[in-house]
Amino acid sequence: MHYGPNGEKPETLTHLHGSRLTEKDNPVIVFRGKLDKLTALILEAQVLGEEKENRAFTEDLSEILAFARGLLSAEYTGTPLGEFRVLGFSSGELRERSHHPEKYFGYKHLFIDHTLGVLSLRLNLLRTVTRETELSAVSAFRDEACPGKSGRPDIVEALNRLSSLFYILMFKYLPENYSPAGSAGI
Repeated sequence: MHYGPNGEKPETLTHLHGSRLTEKDNPVIVFRGKLDKLTALILEAQVLGEEKENRAFTEDLSEILAFARGLLSAEYTGTPLGEFRVLGFSSGELRERSHHPEKYFGYKHLFIDHTLGVLSLRLNLLRTVTRETELSAVSAFRDEACPGKSGRPDIVEALNRLSSLFYILMFKYLPENYSPAGSAGI
């Protein structure tokens, strides 16, 4: 795609990489929009943490925000993520803790309801938006020549682990008087 006759970028196009233009509904552009939405919601959650005077919550989200912004940078520049740690956890540790919460937090998988409290419910929203972003990454980086493979498996894995991290944090920020309601989730 190229610039118009006057050297202007058509309104229907946007930059994919460098000066390369693409349609605004290109799956990579859609992925970037989802990641933008996720970072916006993290910022909004930080405001909630400040309103609830929970500095630890706000600081945890600051590190997560930097990680999410790093994903966008890695995608745009084509830089591999490599091994990563978020809030001190490796990819494997995040997976382990999110799959076995009773072992680490003393609760079975959470049944999502209002008794989780406002901070944990906000983390659940971030978890679900992260999962949507992950699905968008799967679509954006699908290797059409080789089904089941991704051109950016590092980004897909990082988003998967980020959703696990939000789930882990839901346990950390349960209300002091939390008592599991109803059945034990999934």
